[in-house]
Amino acid sequence: MILESSRFPSTRCWILRVQEPGSGPTRYKGTHPALVPPEVWYQVQSVLTAHKTAAEATQVHDHYLKGTIHCGQCGSRLIVSNAKNRHGNVYCYFVCSGRHSKRTNCTRGAILIEDVEKLIEDYYTRVQISPAQRDALSGMLHHEFDRLMAAETDELDRLTTHRDRLEHEQDRLMQAHYADAIPLPVLKREQDRILGELDRLNRRINAHHGDYADARAHLDDALGLLANCADIYQRCDDANRRLCNQAFFTKVYIDEDDELRVENNRPFEMLLDPEVNANALNWTQNGDKARTPANDSVGKGSSLVRGVDVKGLESLSDPFALHRTNRDDLPIT
Repeated sequence: MILESSRFPSTRCWILRVQEPGSGPTRYKGTHPALVPPEVWYQVQSVLTAHKTAAEATQVHDHYLKGTIHCGQCGSRLIVSNAKNRHGNVYCYFVCSGRHSKRTNCTRGAILIEDVEKLIEDYYTRVQISPAQRDALSGMLHHEFDRLMAAETDELDRLTTHRDRLEHEQDRLMQAHYADAIPLPVLKREQDRILGELDRLNRRINAHHGDYADARAHLDDALGLLANCADIYQRCDDANRRLCNQAFFTKVYIDEDDELRVENNRPFEMLLDPEVNANALNWTQNGDKARTPANDSVGKGSSLVRGVDVKGLESLSDPFALHRTNRDDLPIT
C-alpha cells in the first residue's frame, strides 16, 4: 500500500512496492509529484491507525461491581472476562487486572461473577442492623449533636449580637442622611460596608443551623438504609445496586479464600463499628442518657459525629432515595 509508506509524502517522490517470492518490497525513486498533499496523507495514517487499534483492543464488559471490587492479593481492580468452552457455553469471571496485564506478580485465580455477587449480597445480610440497634445509634448520635450545638451557643450569640449592632448602625446612617448630616457618597460607602459584613454574618449563622439540620437528616437516612440494606439490595436493578455499593464502600477486596475485606464509606464506617454499636446500646440502657464510662474511656463521646459530618453525608443523598422509595416500586432484577 502506497499510503502506508513512510516516504510517500516526499514532495517529488513516487514509490512502488514489488512483491517477489523470497524478497521484500523494492522502492523506486521517481520524479513525479506527490499524488496527495502531505496533510491528507497524515490524516489517512491517523484513520488507519485508529482502525487497527480498535480491531486489536480487548473487548470491554460492563458490570455493576466493576470499580468497586479489587484483588485481595495485589490490590488491582477485578475485571470481567468471558470464557467459552468447546461446547460454546460462556462462563463469566472476574479476574485480576494486574495479573491479566502482567503488571504484577499476582497469582489470584479467576472467580465466577455469580459467586462474587453472592458474596456481596451475603455481606448486606450480615451487616443489616436491627430496629433496636438503629434506635440506639440514632439516640446516641442525635444526643451528641445536641451537645455540640449547645457548646457553640456562645459563638452563635456573639454572631447574632454583631448582626443586630450592624442593623442598628444601618438604621442610624439612614436617619443621618435624611437629616442631611452625611452626604450621599458617604452613605453609599458605609452601607456597602455594612451589607458586606451582614452577608458574611448571615451566612455563618445559617450555616450553623443548616449544617446540623442537614447532618441529622442524612444520619437518619443512613440508619434507615442500614436497617433495610439487605432487602433493598435484593430488589434493586443493576444501576441501583451500583449506587448502593458506591454509598457503602470505597473498596471491596476479594481474598484468595473468596472472603471479603471491606473498606466502608462514611458514615457507614462508623455506624458499623462494633465498638460504636456497643457504646450505643450502653447509652440506651443508661436511664439519664448520659455518656457511659465505656464511651468515655475510648474517647468517642466528643468525636462520634466526625463520622457523620455533613460533607461526608451529602454525597450519599441519591442512594438514600432508594430507602425512601416504596419497596414495591423498586426495580426487580
